[in-house]
Amino acid sequence: MQVLSAWPNQSLSPCALTIGTFDGVHRGHQLLVETLRREAGQHGLPSAAVTFEDMPYKYFDPTGCPNLLTLADEKIAAFSRLGLDRLIIVPFDHTVAQQAAPDFVCETLMKKLGMQRLVVGPDFALGRGRTGDVTALREMGAAMQFSVRVLEEKLLFANEPISSTRVRGCVENGDMRTASEMLGRPFALGGDVITGQQLGRTIGVPTINFAPHPRKVLPSKGVYAVRAAFDNDQSTLYSAALNIGLRPTVDGTRLSLEFHVLDREVSVPPQRVHLEIIERLRDEKKFAGLDELVAQMRRDIHRARDILQ
Repeated sequence: MQVLSAWPNQSLSPCALTIGTFDGVHRGHQLLVETLRREAGQHGLPSAAVTFEDMPYKYFDPTGCPNLLTLADEKIAAFSRLGLDRLIIVPFDHTVAQQAAPDFVCETLMKKLGMQRLVVGPDFALGRGRTGDVTALREMGAAMQFSVRVLEEKLLFANEPISSTRVRGCVENGDMRTASEMLGRPFALGGDVITGQQLGRTIGVPTINFAPHPRKVLPSKGVYAVRAAFDNDQSTLYSAALNIGLRPTVDGTRLSLEFHVLDREVSVPPQRVHLEIIERLRDEKKFAGLDELVAQMRRDIHRARDILQ
C-alpha cells in the first residue's frame, strides 16, 4: 500500500476513492473499503482512501474532542490489512476546514488525487459546514463527471449501526468483547515502557509499566486479560494480565498501566509494547493489605490464563 502523509504536488493517477475519519477502522469501515475495492476493480482503477491523522472534531474543539480508537500508525496498519492500494493520511487543518465542498472535490479530490469514482456511506458529508452531503455530491458528480456510489445502510451489530462512537463507548466501559466484535479484531493499546516503582518484583509478580499516547482512548480502570508483543515483533504474542488504575492498595494517586507476563520471565524489558485487550476480569479494588492484593493477583493470573488459552 502506498502511503502519502501530505497532499501531492503533482496529480496522482486516476482512482476510485473514499474519504473519512475512519477512527477504529471498524467493520463498517471495512465494508466500505471492500465496496471501494470492488468498485475500483470493476473499472480497472486503484483503490484509494483519504483520512486524517486526528479527528476533524479536534480542530474545532481541541478540549472537548474524544480520544482516538486508532492513532495514525495504527490506522495505517489497519488499512494495509484491507488490501487498499493508496492511503492519503494528512492533518485536518485550516485549509481543509475552510474549503467549500465543490472546491475541495474539484481542486483536491479530482485534480490532486485523481478521483474518478467516489464511494461513501449513507450519512457522509464533506466541505465547510458539511454542505457536501450525498445529494450534493451526486449533483457535483453529474456536473464534474465523476460517479458516486453510496452504501445503502450502515452495518449493524445487535440491531444497531456500528460506529466509532459506539465502539469507543464500549472500550471506555470495559466491554472489550463487544468492542472487538464491532472492530473485527481486539482493541489495541500500546506505548513506551517506563520505570515503575518495582513493587511487583518484591511481591513475586513483576510487571512492565508503559505510557500510552495522550490521545489514545483507554479502557476503564480494572484488570484485563491481554496479549502482549514487544518492540517491532508483533507476530510473537505473550499472554498477560493488565492493570489500569490508581493502585489504591498502595496509596497510588496517578493512573498507572502495567502488565504481568504469564509463565515467562522478561529478563530484558522492551522499549515499547503493543497489547491486544481481550477481556475485562474485574474492577479496580482497594485491598486491606499486600497479602490480600497478592492473593487476588494470583486469581487474576489464573483466570487470564484460562481465557487466553
